[in-house]
Amino acid sequence: MCGIAGFAGGSPPDETLLERMAETMWKRGPDGHGIWSDATIGLAATRLMVIDLHERSNQPLHLGPLHLVFNGELYNYKELREELRGLGHSFATEGDAEVLLHGWREWGEGALDRANGMFGFALWDDAEQTLVLASDPFAEKPVYYAERAGRLVFASEVKALALDDTVELTVDDPALGAYIARGVMPEPPRTFFAGIRRLPPAHVLRWREGSSQIECYWRPQRVEVPAEYHDAVAQLRELLLDSIRLRLRSDVPVGTSLSGGVDSSTIVMLSAALAGDHRRHAFTARFPGYPRDEWRYADEVARQAEVVEHHAVEPTTADLISDLEEFVIDQEEPLGSLSVYAQWRVMAAAKEAGVVVLLDGQGGDELFGGYPIAAGFAIRSAGARRALRELAGAPRQAAALGRALAMETLPTTAKQAYWRRSATPYASQAVVHAGAANGQALHAEWLGRFDPLRRELGVEAFATSLPELLRYADRSSMAWSRELRLPLLDRRIAEFAFSFPPEFLYSDGVSKRILRDVGRGLVPDAILARRDKVGYEPPQENWLADPQVAAKVGEVLLDPKARSRGLFDTGAIEADATAGRWRDPKGVWRALNAELWLRLSARPRRPEPLPAR
Repeated sequence: MCGIAGFAGGSPPDETLLERMAETMWKRGPDGHGIWSDATIGLAATRLMVIDLHERSNQPLHLGPLHLVFNGELYNYKELREELRGLGHSFATEGDAEVLLHGWREWGEGALDRANGMFGFALWDDAEQTLVLASDPFAEKPVYYAERAGRLVFASEVKALALDDTVELTVDDPALGAYIARGVMPEPPRTFFAGIRRLPPAHVLRWREGSSQIECYWRPQRVEVPAEYHDAVAQLRELLLDSIRLRLRSDVPVGTSLSGGVDSSTIVMLSAALAGDHRRHAFTARFPGYPRDEWRYADEVARQAEVVEHHAVEPTTADLISDLEEFVIDQEEPLGSLSVYAQWRVMAAAKEAGVVVLLDGQGGDELFGGYPIAAGFAIRSAGARRALRELAGAPRQAAALGRALAMETLPTTAKQAYWRRSATPYASQAVVHAGAANGQALHAEWLGRFDPLRRELGVEAFATSLPELLRYADRSSMAWSRELRLPLLDRRIAEFAFSFPPEFLYSDGVSKRILRDVGRGLVPDAILARRDKVGYEPPQENWLADPQVAAKVGEVLLDPKARSRGLFDTGAIEADATAGRWRDPKGVWRALNAELWLRLSARPRRPEPLPAR
């Protein structure tokens, strides 16, 4: 795991700038760093040692005309290395990045079709004078970039990108307005910065002689699915076990992040079936006294999986106030809720325990239909007879069906009117109207071949929900120099999930049906029977109502600087602060986060020096 950065074109490469770019990403790679440049290109990398704990795997790596900086993990590197050895390649390291380099030399961009991993990398081909940036199938590892006057600048973090004088940190006002008013996040490639883009999932950017082009190299294809449901369950279980097996490869300690929900519980129990030292540590955010606290579920899983040390992470309001500015700086862009803070604290606990790699269950909702809205799309996709049966058995799903129909059939003006009515009271009217006009409408051509359910899941997985969650996961884990691995985000599993008939995913009022049945007999029945959706949810409403936190909100949002921006309805904020009750706790968090972000964004901070190269 690393941080990568660099530039191509424009002014001659500046090695001092490369050093500074690496320096500002020290949290991503505290174990070493390196730079390389020629007349056209400059590359920088920091390294967190996970595979091959030897300086021979430090980056940049070089092979003839190819020069590579790589962030992430190639989980099937051992199998690919043996295949490449059979083709005459020899290796100087035991690492996965060198395998990618040799694979590129052998197969070119075809190496991406053979890779099972998470990554964001940059590869310069001196012979072709071409720079390639690439993201993994889900963009688990970010690649930010900016282009201006023939110069391309890229990095794993905005803070590093911002060090280049050609990069402007202008706020994307429509994106910020939609976030403040309604909690909508910009879809890749957009970010909260007008001049900075994020490479979308499964994309390559090719730069040559001052111009670039972007292309998608993978989308889920239909694969053969067993006709019998129980056979499909068995096959999915085997795929998931193999995905976990690959993601347990590490030369440093591995643990698990455990929420107590279906997804992470299934990962933990299947991991336990593979045995190994990774069962030593599990980490769970705990909120005693909060009705939606999931500790009881997580603890039952940990005991059943024979986890040796189940760490309870219990952040408080005092912690939140103390951590708030550092947390906002680490995230680099605004975020949806304080559940991300709970995740951030879990990663801090993992660092304290010496656990470098954690497995997690993210991706289950987006691939297997876990969000409430998915029920409506599943019913739409099931055919009239089955849809009527589903509605008769679970009449509350009629509302989900109505929302699904509205999302695809209502005219834009009607949707915008709804968005204006549902906006937070803490946004100014100008922001509310701008946010309503900034509706998200991703309907990529490749989704057209799927039924309504898979179209919705495709949007969730590649445009809205999952890209947002993966951004948080990367920032929270890298803030503490931890690596997060997500077994559900294996492209084999994604293609299998996208090929199921709707009833495999949703039936008789039960969401994520097939994933629940994968865990049947391993995961405690009480968890498989859960219908609530939580996931590291802290008592956000209670926290924001705490007098100390409320005072912090007033201090930030009611000062002259915040008032002068025209983003917030400070009268509404002041009235609620005086009354001691927030009408919209989620909205007041977004306002607070937005204002802090505007003050703190992209300021490089490094409290300790990098190791010498």
